[in-house]
Amino acid sequence: MSDDAATEIERVLANALTSADPARLVLRAAQDPRLDAAARSALEAIDLDGLGLSALIVVKLRFERLLQGSASAGDWFEADAREFTAAFRRYHLEVEQRAATPSEEAARFESWRAANPDFSRAVS
Repeated sequence: MSDDAATEIERVLANALTSADPARLVLRAAQDPRLDAAARSALEAIDLDGLGLSALIVVKLRFERLLQGSASAGDWFEADAREFTAAFRRYHLEVEQRAATPSEEAARFESWRAANPDFSRAVS
């Protein structure tokens, strides 16, 4: 497998782990004729249940990182878990994961929230 193909597999997996449907994304990529046969075969060999579980772990860790970094996010979650969860789900799907620390995650979430008036209500 070429370095380019390996890089593409990594890109597909990174995107899958933060997508709403990781299995569908990987299966679609496995049919992509632009990938070489070895890359398509590697994608087809992925355990989709394991991929789904890994995606859940990724979102759980991001959720925890946000709550550790933002008192206002924690307050919002306590005040209205349903609304906060809907906002977090959208944030998770729309904002690429780049934060390495709770404070960075909180800053990214607050920037996203400011740009999304549906989720910008103040928490008392």
